[in-house]
Amino acid sequence: MKRIRFLCFGIAAAIVSIAMVSPALAINIVPNFSTLPAGWVTDRYEPASFSNIGLFQGHSNVLGIGIDSSTGQFSRPGPFQDLFYATQGRKFIFTPSQGPGSSLSADLFVPASWADSSNGHVRTDIWGTMVNGSAVISAYPIIGFTNYGGLPRYRVWDGAAWVDLGNAVNFGEWTNFSIELLADSSINYYVNGNLVFVDTNTGGSAGFKEVMFQAYNFDHTAIAGEILAPYTAHWSNPVPVARDANQCKNGGWRNVFRANGTAFKNQGDCIQYVNTGR
Repeated sequence: MKRIRFLCFGIAAAIVSIAMVSPALAINIVPNFSTLPAGWVTDRYEPASFSNIGLFQGHSNVLGIGIDSSTGQFSRPGPFQDLFYATQGRKFIFTPSQGPGSSLSADLFVPASWADSSNGHVRTDIWGTMVNGSAVISAYPIIGFTNYGGLPRYRVWDGAAWVDLGNAVNFGEWTNFSIELLADSSINYYVNGNLVFVDTNTGGSAGFKEVMFQAYNFDHTAIAGEILAPYTAHWSNPVPVARDANQCKNGGWRNVFRANGTAFKNQGDCIQYVNTGR
């Protein structure tokens, strides 16, 4: 699999410059969490909670994904006791899919308690579902955090395996993760605006079909050495504000907002806002 990995931040200045600029140019298409859970549907299995918890650590409209024993293996109905359903969360479906120049971007608060896995194992990620030019699913890009199976770390899914990143984890702070689709079908991954991984083998990905926010329930007999404790993963994202008329076209008006967070009625309403600010 052809891929490029950037360890820590010891890369050439020119590369750093590119890494810092690209996320700003890409349009974040993650819907604002102010309207949760409206528009979001269960993916795999419903977690103990998935809701807008309001203000948290200085951010408003924060998504809280709660994990506890109520959705553990033997608390789930028989057909859902497989390990597959230990990944729990919700997804938002883009209509239509969003093409190159789009990104999935959100902030995760990483509490200091997650630095010590004896406090309980945790894992939480932002996922994308990609489609190719024929609208066939082509890839599942993922970036997130875990403290299971090694040191606490950020990592990405490259389509075949997890790849641990060399970046130092910032505990007690918000960390921004971004997944960006380029015109050549490659996918860039960023941590706090720094390019950390490039996947060029994405099955000809042409657009984002879905975004998912997930957390993991370690309460399962197939997981070795798990340390169980309830936890909540806190995610935040800025309102994706309409700034270009192209964002409004082909159904894109459903995925962008005014600066005050209010939604548009239709494409014309969105374009009018871009042109006039009203």
